[in-house]
Amino acid sequence: MKLPFTKKAPVASAGAALDLRNYTAHNGAAISGAGPLEITTDAAQWSYAAAFRYRGAKKGSAGRILVRVKARVDEGRIGVAFVKDDLTEILGNDEERSPVDGDTTVEIVVDGAPDSGWVVIRNNAQGGVPSRCAIFGLEAENLPPAATPDISALTSADSSGAALFAVLREKWCEVPAGLTGRRKTADLLKLDDEKLAALWDESHRESTTGSGYAARGWYHELYADVLRGRKVLDVGSGFGLDGISFARAGARMTFLDIAPTNLDVLRRLCRILHIENADFVYLEDLRSIDRLPMDFDVIWCQGSMIHAPFEFVRGEARKLLEHLRARGRWIELAYPRERWEREGRLAFDRWGKHTDGAATPWAEWYDLARLRERLRPAEFDAVLSFNFHGNDFIWFDLVRRA
Repeated sequence: MKLPFTKKAPVASAGAALDLRNYTAHNGAAISGAGPLEITTDAAQWSYAAAFRYRGAKKGSAGRILVRVKARVDEGRIGVAFVKDDLTEILGNDEERSPVDGDTTVEIVVDGAPDSGWVVIRNNAQGGVPSRCAIFGLEAENLPPAATPDISALTSADSSGAALFAVLREKWCEVPAGLTGRRKTADLLKLDDEKLAALWDESHRESTTGSGYAARGWYHELYADVLRGRKVLDVGSGFGLDGISFARAGARMTFLDIAPTNLDVLRRLCRILHIENADFVYLEDLRSIDRLPMDFDVIWCQGSMIHAPFEFVRGEARKLLEHLRARGRWIELAYPRERWEREGRLAFDRWGKHTDGAATPWAEWYDLARLRERLRPAEFDAVLSFNFHGNDFIWFDLVRRA
């Protein structure tokens, strides 16, 4: 089903009643043209600029849909999301785009979509600046119901973890790019070297400065000197916002990831940025860990070991610990119990959808006692263990007993 761009007089106020016209403007945003539509947002970050009305072909026909937006961003950054009728609850993960993408297509899969809603374009730019974009096309189509994997069954069916990693790989070929944005690394590989490096620089800057300092910047400052000259295993490297930063500061990094496209992006970035002190290992299954060196000074796990069941991750951790020397450090970011309680004490196979988006098959909380139990029989002393960022995250820095 295509949503046509029939030009209508926009509603100019966010507080105005919304009708069933094809699109409406919000917060003083400007919309012009009959196709492509030129949109200029207001200056506030996260502010909706335009909402395009979605209605299923008939009542009860939605369920699971794919929204496809064809766009070009000329200035700033835009986000795209599928939002409920009340324009407050986001049902579909939004992916942001910036001028480095050129003409681009954003695709959002919405599970449990209602019969009606809004496809929203919003301003994702920081710093109180507006964004400008052109929208060339907008489509929505029904998809068959998604198969729901039984994560617990997968962990017991295959001791190598190959089946579980195959499921997790479907999600975690998508990496954090900035404070809230996520990008599929297959899409990042389509960028030329200059644009890929520019996107990494922009994502790193947003994640570590300004409001990003409280989320990621503080530990970059804390650990840059600590890791210099050390052999560091980055488990679940993603876009390398941590690992590449520490490699540039002198750490000897090994990137370990379950998604080949993630590693391909990291290889390119290291070549572009002239980083030579880095190795890359594909985590196809648990047997892949055997290929790692035996003398790492630090194992670095930034949210990478909370998305599978405890017993499986315990086995993975034991294999990783074979490669961590005595007095080595285990440094990990996780979600705390307080966040799980705040978000409704959901079953772990449902909670991941709240923490990391609709396609996330699993998420667990940790505290120091659970982490120590997961790492046994190895024993650790806690250098640091604390919640931060409003109980969104918990930080662990443990040193292995000799």
